[in-house]
Amino acid sequence: MSYQALYRTYRPRSFDEVAGQKVIIKTLQSALRQQKIAHAYLFSGPRGTGKTSIAKIFAKAVNCQHQPNENPCNACDICQGIERGDIPDVIEIDAASNNGVDEIREIRDKVKYMPSVGRYKVYIVDEVHMLTTGAFNALLKTLEEPPKHVIFILATTEVHRIPATILSRCQRYDFKNIELTEIIGKLEEIVSKESIEIEKEAIRSIAENAEGALRDAISLLDQTVSFSDGKITDEDVHLVSGSVSRTVLNDMLLALYNKQISKAMVLLEDLIAAGKEMTRITNDLILALRDILIEKTMKVDQPRYEELANVLSVDRIYRYLDILNKLQQDIKWTHQKRAYVELALIRMVEHKDVKALDQVQAIEDLRREIEVLKTKPVLREETPKPERKKESGKPLVTVKDVERVLHESDKDKKELLLKGWPHLKDYPKEHLKMAAYLLYQGKLEAVSDTMLIAYDDMTMCKRIMEKETKAQILKILNSKHDLVRDLIAIRTGDWEKIRTIYLEQWTSGNKKPELPPHDLGMYAEDENTEEHEPETIALAKAYFGDRIKIKE
Repeated sequence: MSYQALYRTYRPRSFDEVAGQKVIIKTLQSALRQQKIAHAYLFSGPRGTGKTSIAKIFAKAVNCQHQPNENPCNACDICQGIERGDIPDVIEIDAASNNGVDEIREIRDKVKYMPSVGRYKVYIVDEVHMLTTGAFNALLKTLEEPPKHVIFILATTEVHRIPATILSRCQRYDFKNIELTEIIGKLEEIVSKESIEIEKEAIRSIAENAEGALRDAISLLDQTVSFSDGKITDEDVHLVSGSVSRTVLNDMLLALYNKQISKAMVLLEDLIAAGKEMTRITNDLILALRDILIEKTMKVDQPRYEELANVLSVDRIYRYLDILNKLQQDIKWTHQKRAYVELALIRMVEHKDVKALDQVQAIEDLRREIEVLKTKPVLREETPKPERKKESGKPLVTVKDVERVLHESDKDKKELLLKGWPHLKDYPKEHLKMAAYLLYQGKLEAVSDTMLIAYDDMTMCKRIMEKETKAQILKILNSKHDLVRDLIAIRTGDWEKIRTIYLEQWTSGNKKPELPPHDLGMYAEDENTEEHEPETIALAKAYFGDRIKIKE
């Protein structure tokens, strides 16, 4: 005997076997018990939620020889004949391929004939939204006044495409996505009957990937069985479905929290090498953060991200979700999906809002530490107030550099560059795409022989000032004309201050404004130089010594 797919093998044969849709089943069973059968039903809802299965069960029930009853008996000749497809009284029509006026007119001509063996002729029209306008019009009169022995069951996943005139003539039943627990229960029942060896976590992953569609869940189980040689593991499910495993999601989010951006990028590279899609990676990160938020705000019997729930604040989770939700929208309209994802990961570490959360958390941690230390006797010697260390790294950009660009600014050159700015988003040359996109993220403020760019984040400023990145950008800008020889980048906040001062002097008649000293915070990294410490942290170290722990 040829192999039959699991979703067909375990298609429910009675209402008791249906997973979910309890309200719909109760209503239909009550109608069967009271013999109040309508002439037209509309089943609408997501795919794989039982619309066609319940339609077939209802068709058996209305024709069953043991009615009135809440279920078809599945034992009489009619029930068994309908199950095999031998009885012509139950007609299934695929509206996707039979959507013309002629097909519907043929139905209209045949409905007047009495059923051959049962009490009702039942027409099950699947994907009814695919019918043409003419076909709907041809169906309209039949739905309005059908013969007493005819029942129409229309099934659709897109109810908004059904004309209001059709909707008003049907009893409408809205199917919902099936609950995760019910899908898991059904899968456990199938693996038990089929003697399939599978990890409990793998069953849960299959159910989650189905997103409320039981048929999808059973099909994925079937596919995973074919893929796996022995016991099905959670990793097998993720490989077959293309989803990201919980372990990788946990590691990536922990790396981002600990500001290990290079580790997060390596994990992303591994996922891409394994064939994972950017949209799926983004979606799974969002779902993981949702689970963490649930674990953090309410009691969960079996937490899956316990460590992350302990370290991530609610505000930080919401900020991560804001970044990822925007990413989810942006990558729909670009071919540079990888660049967008990489930049989003950087924002999750370096964005000013995230940094503000870091500072708040560091202050809270320090405050708690001090409160603990206050309760313990501490011997300390009188220690002189430490002096603040000055930044000793070489400045990458100074106010004088900005001043020179503004003095020698060329409006025509700026307009020419701005015309080509939108083309940076999808730059054609593969090896220069990332540099072009980084440039596109900035705002061109002024240009002489040097270009001045402003960014919201300091990290973006420093990255574009890197020697290799700068060389690639200059190659892009000067590909057709020799426009600029150098570029400098500063933060948007610093630029606004400088611009205000410059304009005030210019409008007062000074055509060579002089900018006052201002620390732009752009310094070359010096590994031999100690990082500047805020005075509060230096004082805390002086008083409490090695007891103090600073979180970066």
